[in-house]
Amino acid sequence: MGRGTADWSPDGTWVVTGGRDAQGPGLFKIPVDSGVPVRLVTGQAVNPIWSPDGNLIVYAGKFFTGQVELLGVRPDGTPVGLPPVRARPGGYRFLPHGTGLVYQPFIPSLDFWMVDFATKAPRQLTRLGNHGALGTFDVTPDGKAIVFDRSQGELGYRPDRGTEIEWRLRV
Repeated sequence: MGRGTADWSPDGTWVVTGGRDAQGPGLFKIPVDSGVPVRLVTGQAVNPIWSPDGNLIVYAGKFFTGQVELLGVRPDGTPVGLPPVRARPGGYRFLPHGTGLVYQPFIPSLDFWMVDFATKAPRQLTRLGNHGALGTFDVTPDGKAIVFDRSQGELGYRPDRGTEIEWRLRV
């Protein structure tokens, strides 16, 4: 069934993933303890991430030349309108409190951006320079840093030390 990555619900009782059944492609939540997958979305839906509070799932919709359209849905299948943001496939993570997303807008990405769900405004978080494309990343549990890898081997950014170790979020 799976397409792209999958993610656990915060309570650990469900896994959400893109997939395909007899009705075609879609986004599904699958009970961990057995049971029938539940279709949340019909159509292109891959690389979902579940918000820390469990109330929102963000996933990639249509693919546009190195970017995907980010879409949202509640765990009960209710669509959620998100600000119009395109990101690198798989290049988006929730802030720990679920009020926004940190994302990479392009392949390759050289910086991080954030969209705040309250203001619906995207803003650039970093200006790291061209020291190699950014790879995978995550936001630390306290929301104060982004940990990432680069094609030239650095692991994040920390301006208070002047070294690329971790980058402190200003949220």
